[in-house]
Amino acid sequence: MRKFTWWQAVWLSFFSRQLYQSVARQWQGIGSLYLLILSALVVLPVTMEIRAGYLSFIENDLPLYLDELPELTIQDGTASTPEDRPYIINEKGTTDPFIVVDTSGKITDLEQTSAPVLITADRLYIRKSDIETRSFDFSTFPDMTIDRSLIEKFLATTSKFVLPFTYLILVTFAWSWRITQAMVYALLAGWLAKKQGVRMRYPSLVRVSSVALTPAIIIDMLLGSLGLPLPFAGVLFMVLEVMYLRFAMQSISQLPTDKHDDEGSIIA
Repeated sequence: MRKFTWWQAVWLSFFSRQLYQSVARQWQGIGSLYLLILSALVVLPVTMEIRAGYLSFIENDLPLYLDELPELTIQDGTASTPEDRPYIINEKGTTDPFIVVDTSGKITDLEQTSAPVLITADRLYIRKSDIETRSFDFSTFPDMTIDRSLIEKFLATTSKFVLPFTYLILVTFAWSWRITQAMVYALLAGWLAKKQGVRMRYPSLVRVSSVALTPAIIIDMLLGSLGLPLPFAGVLFMVLEVMYLRFAMQSISQLPTDKHDDEGSIIA
């Protein structure tokens, strides 16, 4: 029997019965490394899109905010600005406040403004949602002066790490989700195998399920890259995954058995 490599599985998974037979009998493990590699490939377009958006914000949008942002001096846990008044920086192209800087004491908490960011004399407030906010006490900050040049230097440095950091997070999330799917689908694969008169060990079922997920993963990536919406995508992808799982188990059932026990035939 021909043994297929992981990169062949990426496209052969769409139509090859021989691939699924090879995966069941010749591959090792539960397919976690295969899903890790596949996840690392499919999140690349999303990562590049996020990086492009971040760099576009720094180059095009951020300067508009920095032009209005006052110099902020933090000393002994207390912040001050050149003028003792509220500074309101609006969202780009709107009249909605985005950042409010007020060390005068007129605005002291987020309930007094709709802005998601508020800087007072002693705290930085960030509104994460309508019910969740975070605050940072300036008493934990070292003495410093925050101005345009400092912010630009900081963002120029962090922009170098946006791509690898974002990529790592996306790969981890994608792999965790897909391996969980494969482990759940393995239960269904076991039932399908039993209907075909075949017994397979659970690790083999997870491995086959991992490869059977490939068509849905690739199609999902292509649709996302092209910006094509798919109504009821979750349901449709689930149907596609089950169809390929059934195709995989039917293909494996055509293999001759090479081990026997009292409970039936074991092929992988």
